[in-house]
Amino acid sequence: MGTRKSWAASAVLFALTATGFGQDATLTAARVWTNTGGKKINAEYLGIRGEDVALKLAGGKISFVSLASLSMADNAFVKANRLDYHEKWQAWPADASQTMVALDVQEEVADSGYIYTTKNFRFKCDVNLGPVLMRDLARTFELTLQLHEKSPFGILAKPEKDRFEAKLFGKLDTYKSAGGPESTAGVYIPKQKVFLAPLELMGVRESSAGWRKISDEYDVSTIVHELTHMLTHELLDNLPTWMNEGYAEYIASIPIQAKMFKTDNDKIREGVRDVFATSHFKTLSEKQQSNWGKAERTEYLKSGQVPPLRSVAEVLQMTDETWANGGMPKEPQPSGSGPRGIREVTPFGSRGINRMPQLYRTSHLILYYFIQIEGEKGVAKIRKFLEENRRNMDRYEEYRQDYEDYQKAMLAFYELPGVTKLPDGRFQYPSNLTPPKAPEGDPPDVNALKLGGLSALLDGESAETVGSRIEAALRKDLEINLTFQ
Repeated sequence: MGTRKSWAASAVLFALTATGFGQDATLTAARVWTNTGGKKINAEYLGIRGEDVALKLAGGKISFVSLASLSMADNAFVKANRLDYHEKWQAWPADASQTMVALDVQEEVADSGYIYTTKNFRFKCDVNLGPVLMRDLARTFELTLQLHEKSPFGILAKPEKDRFEAKLFGKLDTYKSAGGPESTAGVYIPKQKVFLAPLELMGVRESSAGWRKISDEYDVSTIVHELTHMLTHELLDNLPTWMNEGYAEYIASIPIQAKMFKTDNDKIREGVRDVFATSHFKTLSEKQQSNWGKAERTEYLKSGQVPPLRSVAEVLQMTDETWANGGMPKEPQPSGSGPRGIREVTPFGSRGINRMPQLYRTSHLILYYFIQIEGEKGVAKIRKFLEENRRNMDRYEEYRQDYEDYQKAMLAFYELPGVTKLPDGRFQYPSNLTPPKAPEGDPPDVNALKLGGLSALLDGESAETVGSRIEAALRKDLEINLTFQ
């Protein structure tokens, strides 16, 4: 079993973290650090940046010290208390909106089609697009990565090899057979760490002269949304679905103008308002659309006709299981009417209403609140939420590994002479043998673990109190007559 902690010890730590205690006192309190030469300093631990530890000295100065120069005890402390160092996030920096000046695309022919490479992406395509058209398509990918380098979370995934992988398909059927959902302009497949997209829904068509871009008006929001999942891959396993999807929606709503993201506050605010206005616009007749202007848009957003959203307090506490079920918990059935008396509720609910747009919009607004309205304070809360959840998930992975090791050890034990497995699942063995010891306790609920850091996000308040405050702040800031149910 090695030197891993037992789950019983980890469970105590999880209980402290889940209730909001332990992190600040354990991690951020000043402690004595010792280098390999024996020199000692008293400093606060701020996290790691690459191969360095960020330490806050007594006078307030922040110093970056190489892990290799610190004692074994200090290295053990850092390993046991993983924490990423982040500079204070006050707003999007000016260079987050920089345009892509030049984009080099290399093309090569492969057995299965064509491969195009840019600085950070490798595109495998089953049709010949050519470097010029590929340069235009790849710009959104490179711009999105460039934006994420400045993002509030301060986390950027690393590609499996030298570049992030994407596959582009000339036919929708091929895209769908590769795993792309129906009528989507792109999708990220986490298990494969690959992005898929159909060219037809990227404004590209085949003509007698080859593949050509036929429209500059295609909506890139789905691509940016899915790229956000790819570029923040680590978050997918450590944060609840509502926060991952809300963050991807937030990034996807940032306007792109003149081939660059516009990250000033007013533009991001208008991007959110456009999400609601555009959704309504698409439901209008052609005649109504022709009469739809700025005044009509503003009147609609203030009218109270915007479809109701989900309660913020409810979404804040929503497990991945409930999210996947359209925000509807599994409901008990009358005895004998189904396995274990549970009735599955579809995301469309009993009246056929698709509840998923409500969840996406509400989660989007929650992230908008913390990042845009609370600013530095809100981003710090999100980062604490992430750090606590990551430690919880690390302990879960530790338990899972312990259990896998135990299963392997048991299989080897069954092969020893004299060991007999009985029909009821028990086994007999000679008195001179000792069977492997199973990990202590039961595995925790991953759904609960992903909400373990919620108290840090709520800053010790209840979800109902924070939820009400968020809803009121959103109505005021966005000037939209929003209702939450």
